[in-house]
Formats: sequence, C-alpha cells, structure tokens
Amino acid sequence: MKGRPAPGSILELTAEAMALDGDAVARAGTYVLLVPGAIPGERIEVEVVSAGRKSGKAALRRVLAPSPHRVAPFCRHFGPCGGCAWQHIAYEEQLRLKRDMLASTLARALGSEVKVLPTVGLPSGDIPSPAGPRGYRHKAHFTFGSGPGGRGLIMGHYRRGSRDLLPVEECPVHAPAGNRIAFAARDLLRRKGVPGADEDTLEGLARHIVVRTSAATGVTQAVIVAVREDPRLRGAAEELGALEDAPRGIHLEIHDRPGPFIRGSRTAKLAGEDRLIEEVAGARFSLSERSFFQTSVRSAERLAAAVLGRVPEGPGRVLDLYAGAGLFSIPLALRGARVLAVEENPSAVADGRASLDLNPGIRGECRFERRRVEDFLRDHDPGPEPAGTVILDPPREGCPPGVLEALASLGAARAIYVSCNPRALARDIAVLAKRGCAVIEVEPVDMFPHTAHIEAVALVSMPERRPPSARRRAAKRRRR
Repeated sequence: MKGRPAPGSILELTAEAMALDGDAVARAGTYVLLVPGAIPGERIEVEVVSAGRKSGKAALRRVLAPSPHRVAPFCRHFGPCGGCAWQHIAYEEQLRLKRDMLASTLARALGSEVKVLPTVGLPSGDIPSPAGPRGYRHKAHFTFGSGPGGRGLIMGHYRRGSRDLLPVEECPVHAPAGNRIAFAARDLLRRKGVPGADEDTLEGLARHIVVRTSAATGVTQAVIVAVREDPRLRGAAEELGALEDAPRGIHLEIHDRPGPFIRGSRTAKLAGEDRLIEEVAGARFSLSERSFFQTSVRSAERLAAAVLGRVPEGPGRVLDLYAGAGLFSIPLALRGARVLAVEENPSAVADGRASLDLNPGIRGECRFERRRVEDFLRDHDPGPEPAGTVILDPPREGCPPGVLEALASLGAARAIYVSCNPRALARDIAVLAKRGCAVIEVEPVDMFPHTAHIEAVALVSMPERRPPSARRRAAKRRRR
C-alpha cells in the first residue's frame, strides 16, 4: 500500500513491535499505525480511526493469527478501562517486551547498544497463572463522578485515552483490602446522598478515594478527596470507621481546583491514626496520608534491591537526589552508608525524618535536606571527600540540564539513575555520555504489571575528577 490510508479503511496487517505507550505498531506499506490490543507477531484486521501525516491510529477488529502469548484477561472491565493495557499478554512476554522497548529506546539515543538486563518481575501470587500477578497495587485509587443527568455518584477509572469515567465493579490489580474499603466507602457516600464532582466545573462534592494497604501489617489508610467539607462526608467516614476491618486512619482532603489531578491543598484527619507503617528492604517507613510512596510495595522491594546492589558496601558517602521519603536512603544508612537525602517536597521530607525514629541508630548516618535539587547542587561543595555514589530518582520529565551538568563534576565514582520514563532516561544519559560518563548497565523493574510502564535503574560510571582545591572552592563561593 502506498500513501496514507483513509479513516474507515479496513486493512489486514502484521503487528511488528510495541510502542512505549503500550500500543502495537503495524505498517501499511511505509505508513505506521498504532493498534491497541494487538501483540507483536500477530496477523490482524484493523479499521483506521485517524491518520496523521506520519502515523495514525487503528482499532483492532479481529485477530487472524493470534500470538502464542495471548491470554484471557482476568478483569471484566479490561479494554475500555484505562488502568491496564496489557492483560491480554502473558506476563513473561510483558517482561520481555519491556526489556526490548527500553533497549531500543536507549540505543537510538546513544547511537550504540546498551547492556539492558532482563526485566525484574513480580511472582503471580496466590493465583499462579500465565496472566501474571493480581492484587499487587497496595495503593488503590478510584475517581468519583456524577451519575446520569448529573445526579448521584459513580466510582471508577478513566476510559483509556480519555477523561470519561468508566464505572467499575472490580479492580483485580488492587490489594483486596483496598478494594473492599473503597467500594464500602462508595456505598456509604451514596446512602448519604453525596454527589460525585465534575472535575472541570467542580459541581458536586466527592472527587477521589485513595486507600493504602500496608504490605507489612495489613493495616489500611483511607483518604477521601472532595471539593469542600460537608457534614455528609464526616458521617460517611464515621460509619466507615465502624466497619469490621475498618481503616486505621481516615482523612479528608480538600481539592477545590479544576482538573484531573488527585491531590488537594488541605487535609483533615476524620478518624484514627495519622500514619501508616510500611517495611521495605529491611527498613521501616512512617507514611502520612499525603506521602508519595511506591504503589506496589513488593515492586519497591525489587527496585530498592536493584539500587542497593549497585552501591558498594561499607561506610561510604552517598548523595540521594530526589530522595522522596527515603526509599533508598534509609536502607543504605542501615547498611552503614553515610547518606545525605535531598528532596523538595515538604511532606516527603517530614515522612523521611519520621521514619528515622523507626530505625534505631541511623539518625546520625542519614540526613534529610529540604531543597530543590538544582539549588542544592548550585551551592554544594563536595569537599575533599566527595560522595562515592550519587542516586537520582527524578520526576517523570527527567533531570533539568543544570543537574546533569553539575552531576558530572561532583567527583563521584558512579551515579545510579532511577527512571520511570524511558524517553527521559535516554535523553539524560545521552547528555551524560557527552560529558564523559559511561552507561555500564540498565536493569528494568516491573512496577506496574499489565501496563506499558517501565521503571529502570541505570548504573553510570562518572569521569574521574580531582576534588577542587580550597582556593577554587572559595572563588566559586565568591562568584555566587
């Protein structure tokens, strides 16, 4: 076929690869079509939905020759629901696809092959199956919306590729306790006559519910996000707290700005305890209701192992940038390292400092500094004994150029870059390569089975730098 296919065209194609957004890639001649629901290697019949200048979208009509890796989805909402895109792919194949997608993205950015290890996955759990793990998300999140005619309350997930809310009656990837509490809260809010909110107009009341389940203790913590305070919300929270296996803490978060973002600006405790205790990599963590902590604790264990395994044992100095609540810092300090954790978010820093009290003997070995990483690095003086290891776990958009420039001159022997975005990782390590750094290896870790999300831990060897002399350090301070 030559040229661009017209929308509505019916084509028989072969799915060739997987794009980073989770859609299969198929070609009509030289024209690229992205096909949700297909698996590389399958012969498929598609209908062209949209066609841009270089690429377009197509809907899967039929699978003519299925992949041996195709399995039956285990959730009744799979397909329309935007929560999972890969439940139709056997889990071992998901892991292989993620490794290959990451390797090709990095190779294109660097112009050469990178050593990418096999993806670290999760066990299937209580229901061994080629379909893979269920119940792995220890943080369950649902969105509220209004029912037919703008009245009542529905609870669900966004449809894939849109902000339309799909009401759901199950979510098998959530921890069972989180689901149980979320659906109980939904029913209580309905009985109280609480309407769901429109995220753009803010008409209505309830916006989201988030339930975190401690993998260590089974204790749960619930947060109801609403446009404003209302006696009906407190009444529902009181009844939720009276249920068997109720949340140990129930909180109300006020979010009075439009948009799909979850978190608001103000939180009030409605009942129970302020914090939840979690355990990862031999360390205990004290988590507030606003804490950013990994959604899957079992995956966090594997991510921490991938990072800690690349830091030399002993009392060396470690600089942990974008440290969050200390997922890497605190276990490293327990192992004997001297860690400086730098984090901008005040609630994450508060959680990290609270966690130090749960891990006796490390308060002097692990210190949290609340600052923007860019500001910290601008003022940081490595001194005669620079940190041997620098860990970076930046936001999805990656590191600002100034951070990468400063990183290459810190005098560290190695950097461990933790990324949730292969494109940003590829861009940033290409910048580091131009500054004399070398990527030793990259290990993907599966934080979100049944999605195309790829977390990766890259080990980077830094160029040798002599620590700046006292005279040069003084001159640098004067220039500021």
